[in-house]
Amino acid sequence: MPKIERYRAAVIGAGAIAQACHIPGYIRNKHSELVAFVDPALARHKEIEENFPGVRGYTSLDEMLAKEKPNVVSVCTPNKYHAACTIAALNAGCHVLCEKPIAASLQEADLMIAAAKQARKKLMIGFTNRLYRGPQKCKALLQKKTIGKPFMIRVRFAHGGPYPGWAKDKWFYEPDIAAGGVMLDMGIHAIDLALWLFGPIAAVSAKAATLIKRIPVDDNALLLLEFKNGALGYIEVGWTSKPGFTGFELYGTEGSLICDYVHGLKLCSGKASAGADSVNEWEMLDDKPATGGWPIEIDHWMDIVMGKEKLTMDGAAGRAALEVALAAYKSSRAGKRVAIG
Repeated sequence: MPKIERYRAAVIGAGAIAQACHIPGYIRNKHSELVAFVDPALARHKEIEENFPGVRGYTSLDEMLAKEKPNVVSVCTPNKYHAACTIAALNAGCHVLCEKPIAASLQEADLMIAAAKQARKKLMIGFTNRLYRGPQKCKALLQKKTIGKPFMIRVRFAHGGPYPGWAKDKWFYEPDIAAGGVMLDMGIHAIDLALWLFGPIAAVSAKAATLIKRIPVDDNALLLLEFKNGALGYIEVGWTSKPGFTGFELYGTEGSLICDYVHGLKLCSGKASAGADSVNEWEMLDDKPATGGWPIEIDHWMDIVMGKEKLTMDGAAGRAALEVALAAYKSSRAGKRVAIG
């Protein structure tokens, strides 16, 4: 197969995430040429024409794939359409970067993974938090056993919600299209981080609730995680939060890693006890741990397409996170612990 010098890229779905990350990312990357986008809403076409002139717009995915013949595609549609758009692009011979969550159901996720295998193309899920400097350093420190044996993880991701303010419309709050609320939006990032840093999850107990917003999906959620290695974890996600802690904490037998996305990544060591002999030693490891993410996501993706980087945020990772999220919804409805796998 001849080597491609410059990949033809296309974006399916031209909303907020496409305009903030994928479209400018392909334009900046020296190995890609953004040739087209697809979106059924003509209002999006006008926005793209104004902000990213020269990129051809389509309302039909099939027409775009047939005419433009892209090599790489980003799927940035609402969750309901992830599977159908991804499978169509894979069958057309494209490598696909799909936004999270991978799909609305495990059955759809399985079809996407099978389609990628059949097409012999790469499928990556957009777990952007893995591309921040802080999480990457924590992953390396865990591998070095810097904090000893890890036994507890805490993740908190919360803000005021995607709409109004950021998202282009309110599909995030429509159950049929989003397939869930904050637990499937921000929670999927938190779950993936927990899986990536601590390993497989054996069971989850959760409560999803609509506390503040007048929407038909959850705006806050809590998850208690039981890992297969015996560790525990808890996740808090919300769409109703004023500024507060955003990030995660890792606790081990020899120390702690506090990755505060705003105030820095710190390592705490020393002796922790309930008595007067407790001595804590703090070391700032990175004062800007949230460096990375969207600005480097497409560069990372293109390196994967070209074989320069290993694909880890693959379909299997997307499915694993979705399985935990769906189990958490089941736990919330039933009011009991749900085993996974």
